[in-house]
Amino acid sequence: MQFTKSWFVCNPPPRSRRAMLHPAKFPEPMAEEFIRFFTKAGETVLDPFAGVGSALAAAARCGRRAVGVELCEQFVQLARPHAGPGQTVLRGDARQAVQLCRNVGIDSVHYIITSPPYWDMLAKSRGNVQSAHKDRAKAGLPIVYSSDPADLATIADYDQFLAELAGILASLKVLLAPMRYLTVVVQNVRVPTGEVRPMAWDLCRLLSEQYTFKGERLWLQDNKRLGIWGYPAEFVTNVHHHYCLTLRNDKL
Repeated sequence: MQFTKSWFVCNPPPRSRRAMLHPAKFPEPMAEEFIRFFTKAGETVLDPFAGVGSALAAAARCGRRAVGVELCEQFVQLARPHAGPGQTVLRGDARQAVQLCRNVGIDSVHYIITSPPYWDMLAKSRGNVQSAHKDRAKAGLPIVYSSDPADLATIADYDQFLAELAGILASLKVLLAPMRYLTVVVQNVRVPTGEVRPMAWDLCRLLSEQYTFKGERLWLQDNKRLGIWGYPAEFVTNVHHHYCLTLRNDKL
């Protein structure tokens, strides 16, 4: 019952140096909570944007098998020793996730949880005050995922990005067992002109053509620094929440 509450607070703990090499890692305790709710022991979880393997590590702690697909070789090398037994990290483009899974004998999964790129947000200026983004740059840590042209975060056009992301997630339907769930962790994003693009809502609308939208849970963070992003000219929110959109594969 507690899990079905539509919002929750999760403040990620301090990250290790290994984890810091990924610019937007999501917290393993959060992934573990979702995996425990939506799966049973021994079932298989898929993350098509695996990063450094947070979802896989969480699945391992729950006694679930997992497979992750990751484009960046550096992140693959970080994820593999971290994932644990029963977890498979595949190097490749999420656009080929179905075939990559089938190549290693995975024809069906019981749950998909992922946090795809928030468009090209990491490459944009983060405002006029000191931020974690600027701190990373000063420390010599990556501030973007990669420069690979296959990386979704390198797509400049919003509509193209959205269509490609929705296409990738829709293609996974053939792997997801009937009546099982997909959770996508996303945010709405603000562009340099000041407009906020409703990425979470736009993506949900597109995915609803293939899956049934079952609701969202808001992941709230209350330990992030505040920034004076719009001062003195306009109203700009400090975005300290993410949308965990959950859909079900119950459409023929």
